[in-house]
Order: sequence, then structure tokens, then C-alpha cells
Amino acid sequence: MLNRREFLTTLSAVPLLTTIPALAQDAAKKPLRFGLITDVHQDIIPDASARLGAFVDAMTRAEVDFIAQLGDFCIPKEANRGFYEVWERFQGPKYHVLGNHDMDGGFTREQTVRYYGMPHRYYAFQQGGVKFIVLDGNDPGGTSQGYKRFVGQEQAEWLRKELSADARPVVILIHQPLDGPSGVDNFAEIGRILKGEGGARPNVLAVFSGHLHQDYHRPIDGVHHIQVNSASYYWMGAKYNHRSYGEAAHEKSPYLQSTCPYEGPLWAVVTLDLAKGALTVEGMKTAWLGGSPWDVGATPQSHDAGIVRPEVSPRSIVLA
Repeated sequence: MLNRREFLTTLSAVPLLTTIPALAQDAAKKPLRFGLITDVHQDIIPDASARLGAFVDAMTRAEVDFIAQLGDFCIPKEANRGFYEVWERFQGPKYHVLGNHDMDGGFTREQTVRYYGMPHRYYAFQQGGVKFIVLDGNDPGGTSQGYKRFVGQEQAEWLRKELSADARPVVILIHQPLDGPSGVDNFAEIGRILKGEGGARPNVLAVFSGHLHQDYHRPIDGVHHIQVNSASYYWMGAKYNHRSYGEAAHEKSPYLQSTCPYEGPLWAVVTLDLAKGALTVEGMKTAWLGGSPWDVGATPQSHDAGIVRPEVSPRSIVLA
């Protein structure tokens, strides 16, 4: 259980300078600090409530301005109410993003939106002089088989309007990444919207995503795409089935055997210092539980050890 796991947290916060006019407008504001967790997978991992509870308790102690979960949280069934109540323990603002697995079991997006208390499948909110835009990457369309990975025309048009509405700095929250073909199918189209499509360039600072259960940072056209690692595990697939927990846990959750779980939960704490033009991510490490991907037969060709690891890397990013 969690009280037997070791956590190593490293904060990297180097003062950085920028000359971005839009950031300078907020120079007098204090840094904005928020917690992100993603891919907890209550319906797969047996200790999801304890993992989420560790995050909520840590964010409460840290007195962050708000928290958000980036999808694959839990399906909207009554049996998950206890898990959801752990989330509700955080007393500050809380925001949700829809993941592809949040509608498993035949539930609709609308049912999940109501269960989470979201204002809509996609929406915007403001914190600390920053506009946060939450996108739903589960629209019908695209070419992917199985789960849909797409931002539809109606939502894309809404995004254009939100980005052109004002000059505030913008941060995007989405489950599936926008940095390449492993994310939403129309990532290139959405990328052009983030750049302004030839018009005035929106002030998009960063995109935070989950879904891939990996750890990386990719700057693309001035936007920092940051993949937040799963709170719980790396998905391997049936080819690598093995047992990491006890028999009862595997009997209850058949998909558990297709994962390489993490010993302790992972999350990200992000600090946006607009006065200094700095974005920092607190680092966090744990270990594999029951064997790494390579212990169960994966190869470097099938799983990239450079981004597949039980870690959220510390990052200091100059916003440009």
C-alpha cells in the first residue's frame, strides 16, 4: 500500500527572464501554482483512491491555487462515488478534463459531464490572469480505430473564438496530446489554430496532456507541450500480461495484468510566474511495481525508455 512506498520530489525553480509584452502586463501578480493529475484509472488500478488521496492531501498542504485532472479518472457509476468523494476533499477550485476511458461501460460523455459536475465537455476558466481552455479530444471523426481521438469542427471553431477573445496568456488542458499523431488525429489543424492561422498569434503558453502515460516536453512553434505521466501505471497490452498485485486484485480487474504499475502515485505541480516569464514543473520519481516494461519482455524498439519511466521530470521553461 502507499505507506510502504518511497517518494522522491525535487523542485527545480530557476529565475528566468522574458520580454513578452502580454506577460509583462501581469508582472505585479504573484506566481500561479496548480496541481495536475491524470490517468488515475480507478476502474483498473486497485489502489486508485489511495493514489488520488495522496495527491489531494499534498495539494492541500502545498496550498495550490487549484487542481485539475486530465482524464481517464473514473466512469460515472455509483460504485465509484467513494473514489470521487476523495477528489471532493480538496477545498479549492477543481477542474475536469474528459478522457477516452471515462465513458467506458456504455456511458455517454453527457453522463460523465454531469457526474463530474463539469459546465460542458469543453470550457474555459480564468486563474491568476491566465485563461485556461479545456478541450474534449473525444469527438467523432478522424481515422483512428477504436476510441475516437478528434477535436470536431464545432469545438475547433469555439477554440478559435476563445483564443481571439483577448490577449491574456492561455494554457490548454486536454487528455490526448496535440503534439503529434499519437494524440488527436487532427493535431496539425489544431496546431494551426494555436498559431493563429496567419492572423494575430494567440498567446498560448503551454498544452498539458495525459493519455500516453509518458514523460516528455516538446516545444512546437513556441508552444510548450508537456505530457503529464499517469498517476498509476504504464499500459503494455495483452502481449505482456503478468501479475503485479495479488490474485484478488487481478480477478477484480482483468486489464490490470496488461499494465506495469508504479509503486507510488505521480502528479505534477506547475508554477507559472508571469513576471519572470517562467514555467516550472516540480519533479517526482517512484519505481516500477512488479517489474519494468523491459523486465516483462519489452524492447527499446517497442517502448522508448527515454519517455517511458515512473517519473514526472523537473522542468524549468522559458516562456517565449
